[in-house]
This record gives sequence, structure tokens and C-alpha cells, in this order.
Amino acid sequence: MVALMEELGFRVIVVVRAKAVSNLNIFANMINSWNVFVAAHGAGLTNELFLPDGVVMVQVDLIGLEWAGATYYGNPARAMRVHYLQYQIEPDESSLLKIFGRNHTVITDPRSIDDPLGKEAYLNGQNVRINLARFRETLVA
Repeated sequence: MVALMEELGFRVIVVVRAKAVSNLNIFANMINSWNVFVAAHGAGLTNELFLPDGVVMVQVDLIGLEWAGATYYGNPARAMRVHYLQYQIEPDESSLLKIFGRNHTVITDPRSIDDPLGKEAYLNGQNVRINLARFRETLVA
């Protein structure tokens, strides 16, 4: 993904648990300088609070978390004048496909899955391998 973003002309900053993250003042100022924020659904998206007006935020929506993504991150982003885009992964991009199979309810009907399986599968057990050709379409749209 980094290579794709750079190919499209973005200067990429990959943020992981690092020293910069532990200093809220430094981290908030860094985020406030961004033009685009890309992140998978999760607590890291709460950093949208530090984004400046007009920035583009792209949320990678995981299987089974579409409603939560739109509700907890999309709606606040729009209220803060952030341009909110969603990239909805397909089953082939989720590790859940290998675990459960294409025809399992976890894949075909996520809304029917209740806790604790839902939380374990969708929040804790899902990894993503993004289809860069599809993702590129979201970025250049």
C-alpha cells in the first residue's frame, strides 16, 4: 500500500506504536498536518479528532463492521468537515475467508452473527490483505 500511495504522489507516514504516538502533543500536531488519513477500522481511527477541516479520511471497512465503521467514525468525520471515504473489503481480502470458507454465515451474513463469535471473528480475528487495484480506485475517485 505504501508503494501505491507514493506512486499516486502522497508522502507516506506509517504510524505504529512508537515514541511519537506516546507524546499526544507531538502526535496531534503531526496528524493535523495531514491531507489524507488511511486506516483500517479500529481504535486508531479515533485520531480523526486531530484532523484539520477538509482532509480526506479513508476507512478500510472490515467484513462485519460496516455499521460500526459508519456510525462510530464516518458520522463524526462528516460532522467535523472531514471528507469521509469507505473502502469496503471483499471476502477475498479478509483472513476470515480461509478460516470459515466462502459459504459460511460469517462471510455471507455478518449481521446474523452475535457475540461472542462476532466480536472474536470481526474485531479480534480478522486480518486484511488489500486488493491494491480496487483500493487505487477509491483513492483516485
